[in-house]
Amino acid sequence: FFFYIGHLVAGSILLGLVSLQYILPVREWPAFAAWMKKMNPRAYYKKCTLAPHNLKDIRSEKSLLCYHPHGVLCVGFSWNGAHSPEIGSGSGPLKIVWLIVDVLCDAPMFGVVLKWCGNLQGAGPKNMKRLMEKGSNIGLIPGGFEEATLQRDGVEMVVVKNKKGFVKYALRYGYRVHPVYTFGECDTYWTFPYFPRWLTSALNSWKVPCVLFRGSWLVPIFPRPGIELLTVVGEGIQFPRLEGEALTPQVVAQWHAKYVAALEALFEKHKAEAGKPQAKLTVL
Repeated sequence: FFFYIGHLVAGSILLGLVSLQYILPVREWPAFAAWMKKMNPRAYYKKCTLAPHNLKDIRSEKSLLCYHPHGVLCVGFSWNGAHSPEIGSGSGPLKIVWLIVDVLCDAPMFGVVLKWCGNLQGAGPKNMKRLMEKGSNIGLIPGGFEEATLQRDGVEMVVVKNKKGFVKYALRYGYRVHPVYTFGECDTYWTFPYFPRWLTSALNSWKVPCVLFRGSWLVPIFPRPGIELLTVVGEGIQFPRLEGEALTPQVVAQWHAKYVAALEALFEKHKAEAGKPQAKLTVL
């Protein structure tokens, strides 16, 4: 009886604490964000580096950093982006708002941690428009959950051929777009990419990743520690500001092709530096 009551009380307390995030406003906690950087998550890996190339090319406003690939748990986007000491401070001349899928922002407990960080927000259309109307710098992952679903161990791959929404937004608001690639993201986990296509497509449309993975042998949910990651920021591509009838599907496709070509060129230019001179980029 007492065992049952103890579990009931503990469960009620936990449920109450989780529920508070949906009732009371959760504010940014600068000390927590500073602690995240001070603990240096990059040290977990054999090597995890944000290359200095083109960091000074990122302007103080209207810059869009597009990270590839998504990977299973977004290592490059996280430690060489949103939480990096170089560009992820959330303040100063390179203040960048890092966008993630909305459902994570409202997830129990995890959503609280995101709000404590202060520089992570939802990637929904309403928020994208709000930020771009202000000219805010933005970081995001165009490939999304579909890229995570299709990841294969050791295969450098991006899903971008049918991802044109970010291009349309960049044209509508005249943004400067930087392709960003993380070499080694595909090595962080072993994945099982053989689920039926209809199943993965359906789950992705509901913002649910369909991926089975294993990382470290000791703690499988953690990435493999003995890998090398290198994140490289490409030169900015200045998109014109187009509105109304000028923003046609043909124009969007034209600028999307320019972006994909720049991403492929970035990969080829730096693959030897990343220790993968023979690597080929698969573009889906």
